[in-house]
Amino acid sequence: MLLEMLLTGSIGTTCLVAAVTGLVVYWLIQKWKYKYPPGPPAWPLIGNLLHVDAKKMHEQAFEWSKKYGPVITIRLGPMPLVFVNTIDTALEVLVKKSTDFASRKSMPSTDLFTDGGKDIALSDYGPTWKLHRKIASKALRNYLQGDALEHRLFDAVNAAFVEIDKISGQFDPGQYINFIVTNILTSMCFGGKYDFNDKEMNNLLKMQDEVVENFNAGTLEDFIPGLRYVYKSKSFKELERLKDCLIEGFIRRKYKERESTFNKDDVRHFSDNLILARMEAEKEEGKQALGALDEDHLIQTLADIFFAGIDASRFTLKFALLHMVAFPDIQRKVQEEIDNAVGRDRLPGVADRPNLGYTEAVMHESMRLATVGPTGLFHESSCDSEICGYRIPKGTCVVINHWALHNDPNAWDDVDRFIPERYLDEDGRLGPKPKSWLPFSAGTRVCLGEFVAKPMLHLIFASLMQRYKWKMESGICPDITPVGTSISLSSKPYKVIAERRI
Repeated sequence: MLLEMLLTGSIGTTCLVAAVTGLVVYWLIQKWKYKYPPGPPAWPLIGNLLHVDAKKMHEQAFEWSKKYGPVITIRLGPMPLVFVNTIDTALEVLVKKSTDFASRKSMPSTDLFTDGGKDIALSDYGPTWKLHRKIASKALRNYLQGDALEHRLFDAVNAAFVEIDKISGQFDPGQYINFIVTNILTSMCFGGKYDFNDKEMNNLLKMQDEVVENFNAGTLEDFIPGLRYVYKSKSFKELERLKDCLIEGFIRRKYKERESTFNKDDVRHFSDNLILARMEAEKEEGKQALGALDEDHLIQTLADIFFAGIDASRFTLKFALLHMVAFPDIQRKVQEEIDNAVGRDRLPGVADRPNLGYTEAVMHESMRLATVGPTGLFHESSCDSEICGYRIPKGTCVVINHWALHNDPNAWDDVDRFIPERYLDEDGRLGPKPKSWLPFSAGTRVCLGEFVAKPMLHLIFASLMQRYKWKMESGICPDITPVGTSISLSSKPYKVIAERRI
């Protein structure tokens, strides 16, 4: 019957059948040549699309791993995704074989926002990326040598407190957390101070929310190669608009303004540190060694620090505050520690962090239970390699299931309970990081901003706990169930009452 169709049908029918046959043959060859990890039964061409829930794929992968093993394959159409669900296999990918899996999956939507892969978080692994990260890391470390971050944090927190003190009754704390985080990162990257009602900052946050929503929903262009060249979906056009506003209209404009007043003898903020680090690299290694590393790479570095920092930080802090409302006894212990170590006459500073171990342990546990980036940023194999004995071909998308690592009952006692003491040593101080606690990833692709995020989150949280007792109206039960997708999770909107303690 197939032969008859080919002989009597149209050229289009013949081409369609030939294409389908070719894909099936290719699928069979790949299956024979490589030994992908097992996974739920998949149909040719459509894979597991009929069974995968984009909002809970991290949870589904963890459940499937109980049947098929710690490393499994989920197929989205013809594309295999290898999910890594335990810490030992994750460290094999991230540390032991880090360069084998250090590449990123190129997708139209991410290519759009990164100018074709010129950032650090989403760009491909190679010589340019390594030099780019080296320059950015040096700039960040130089910036953090002084007390600039602490001063900017104090300014932002105090400005938010002025606004919160005006409120009587319940309110949504999200906008105040957004203000604190955005103000810190804006002044850190570009300098200056911003008012609570600053229109540019509020509009910026609104557009960033739209970016998160669009990326969570996905675009057709990411799943149908070449589509954007013949047709652009509404969501992709919206991403183009947002990219122009956020990257070109804000980040590049701010950078160019700072570049025009740059003085190597008066380094003011991260933009200046970044410009200086690039100049020093050019002097040390020669202009030719910098190769394709141009201004766009610096713009994208600022975008990485700014936008990724805003989202991860505000989502994390909203969950942490919600957890304190849900667990008032733990909130009380945090406040007792802050009162003893800092007092009530000044804000907690960087020098206080070693004495605020329980407070930081609470943040760690909140970050575990509310894993805001369940699957992290997808990796891609840069060569044929192996994971847990399975042969993985070059170009395979590899997903570290951070949610699974943080919810594995084999790695955590009483895995569903909020227990800050997990992170403390016998003296009550913050102990070594638990093996399965991996919110910032590890290895070659460890989060660039980890050593900025940790002190910033710790001190913002401590400041909020020091000044206010947080609760909900009587009879209202906190709902700590996250919402979002496997890409990004946040808390449901909630309202609180803030009672001043000082």
